[in-house]
Amino acid sequence: MTIHEYDDGDVRQVASITASDLGVVSIERAALCTNPQTNALQCYLPVDRGGNDWVITKLADVATPAELDPGTARTVLTPDPGGTDSGTVKDPVIVTVGGRYYMFYAGFDGVSERAHLATSVDGDTWRKHPDNPLLGRDYWHDHHTRVSTVIPASSAPTWLVFYDGSGVSDTGRTWNLRTGVAVSPDLEQITDTCSDGPVYAAPTADRATGISTFGTCRYLDVLVHEDRWELFAEVAREDESFELRRAVTPTPE
Repeated sequence: MTIHEYDDGDVRQVASITASDLGVVSIERAALCTNPQTNALQCYLPVDRGGNDWVITKLADVATPAELDPGTARTVLTPDPGGTDSGTVKDPVIVTVGGRYYMFYAGFDGVSERAHLATSVDGDTWRKHPDNPLLGRDYWHDHHTRVSTVIPASSAPTWLVFYDGSGVSDTGRTWNLRTGVAVSPDLEQITDTCSDGPVYAAPTADRATGISTFGTCRYLDVLVHEDRWELFAEVAREDESFELRRAVTPTPE
């Protein structure tokens, strides 16, 4: 995992943590947030401890990314045997509101990953939401769902929940993911708004399907400015590799 500072197009690496540093097999999508009480930086890392044994760990709070210490990692979220996340928990996305933490994560039940939620008042002890998973196996995403980013809507008292999804019949369904959007009034209940197909897909594929096509657009993140959004996502190329892409759009009404 590497952390970069971004300033209007200028990117500079400021920290790096490897799987070896943590004594694990692999690290995937990390999450950074700010402690609402102390303003300290908090880092959550999903790690494979071996044999696809994914859990979510947290490093000790620090003032700057360069101070992150892999030696302080401790597990804060694990699978629940018999539950909808009985296999693995990974890929956290964290939002804090009013001193409360909301962690959206991918939970695997032995069939596929689906979007789940856990909440916390301190960032260290987490309670899983009783209505997990948040999105069903429906429509074009009847195999896989995973929250990619959550931002406040610009013109309504609600939240926009962007998510990755794929279908059972999609080619490469575990990684050929496109991006949909849902809405939430409270970060706990979400409603899908694009049952007819994803809102973002690579131009290499039909928008609504990944059957025999390679249209990955996943891990979307949005940097919200006063008058515009900057969107970043991992997107498929014509040669079936991936690249990080950036797009700028006026703030939607």
